[in-house]
Amino acid sequence: MVTAGISLISLAITAKSAKPAVLTLSDDNSVVAFDPNYSINAANNGLILWTVDDVNQLFQNQFWYRIGSQDKESPINNLNLIHLEQSQIGDKQISATYAGRGFEIVFDLTLDGDSEGSGRSNLFENIAIKNISSDKLDFHLFNYTDFDLNNNGTQDTTKIGSNKAEQFDGFTWATEVVEPKATHYQVSPVSTIFDALEDNASTTLNNLPSLLSSGDNAYAFQWDFTLDPEKSFLIKNYKSLKSVPEPTIIPALVALSSLMLLCYLRRWWLFRNKSKLEYSDRTIEVDY
Repeated sequence: MVTAGISLISLAITAKSAKPAVLTLSDDNSVVAFDPNYSINAANNGLILWTVDDVNQLFQNQFWYRIGSQDKESPINNLNLIHLEQSQIGDKQISATYAGRGFEIVFDLTLDGDSEGSGRSNLFENIAIKNISSDKLDFHLFNYTDFDLNNNGTQDTTKIGSNKAEQFDGFTWATEVVEPKATHYQVSPVSTIFDALEDNASTTLNNLPSLLSSGDNAYAFQWDFTLDPEKSFLIKNYKSLKSVPEPTIIPALVALSSLMLLCYLRRWWLFRNKSKLEYSDRTIEVDY
């Protein structure tokens, strides 16, 4: 499974022209590709692949930040990477620490796969932003996710709120839950949010309770907060993937449930209409 996942990663790297310094995380039926370094091609930054049972489900998951309300956003891996830790190649956990002017960002990622063929997998992302300066920081962090479920995002339905996003294509269900709740959030057709985060203007997500269907969509969460000196702001993200029953299975499940109900009703009817009730060693005549 790991070998197959790494082969898929190689294909993705070729397709995106990514740098070779891509790290892999693997666990059971799942493999993730993470590029901790900065690439001039913004689509190569952050998480660039998440395979479950040899099928890729993710195009990109990346974080941008902004200091103040006027400047443009920048990807976090454009900062100075001062610490990178993975116990061994392909391990399920990784930690990366980035340093900016007066702050540090620690990004911890854990992959939790499941049994082969289950279609289930989980990602845990912990982000800590610490103010190491002597001044308050007006900080803004963006978490951008572009799922392409079953390696094809054109048939996905996506919805989002302040602490939860869901994406569904009929066969796979992706869910992301964030804590604390985001200040702003947005779901839009692919490239809309991405382009806004990559342009030269500041961005504020639109907070619309959107539901987009049958299209290649992406979504993002935004946290706005003020950090006092030596204080930290913590964000927890939980992403999960699971397969759903094929449409042909659902009628079969309904039919089975109906058959079980009919059997129960038949047994109840026979009992209610018995003319004799056996009790211990006596026969009692019963009329209904």
